[in-house]
Amino acid sequence: MGTVRHYQPADLAACGAVFCSAFACEPWNEQWSQENVETRIAELTGTALSLGYVYEERGQILGFAAGRTVTYLYGKEYVIDEFCISAEMQGKGIGSAMMRQITAEMTDAGFAGIVLNTTKGYPSERFYLKNGFVQNEAMITMYRTLDK
Repeated sequence: MGTVRHYQPADLAACGAVFCSAFACEPWNEQWSQENVETRIAELTGTALSLGYVYEERGQILGFAAGRTVTYLYGKEYVIDEFCISAEMQGKGIGSAMMRQITAEMTDAGFAGIVLNTTKGYPSERFYLKNGFVQNEAMITMYRTLDK
């Protein structure tokens, strides 16, 4: 059984490998380079309001979450920007263990909620629903592609 702990900058390369592994498989099929993903993770974890987590077992990082704390109308929220488990370890309870730890810490700190975006119909949607998240019917995600 592994442990969930806070992300540290020394975890960058290992978390990048987890990210690449997780998103290279179905249904994402994303081919991230280690360099690009390390840049993304450093951006997500490098501010004063950043808060990341890793799942570590026998010295190996198998899961990673990057987020930030923000103030909203009803209090503090934890916004999860990235959450992933290495491809070969998905479905073994690691993500749920991480989510329980994150939820417990946010609850203990008096946070109002946890917020995230995910793709409708993907396995991630089922995972988050299973772990107590609900779809907010009043909100939509909008995106604008920029012409080059």
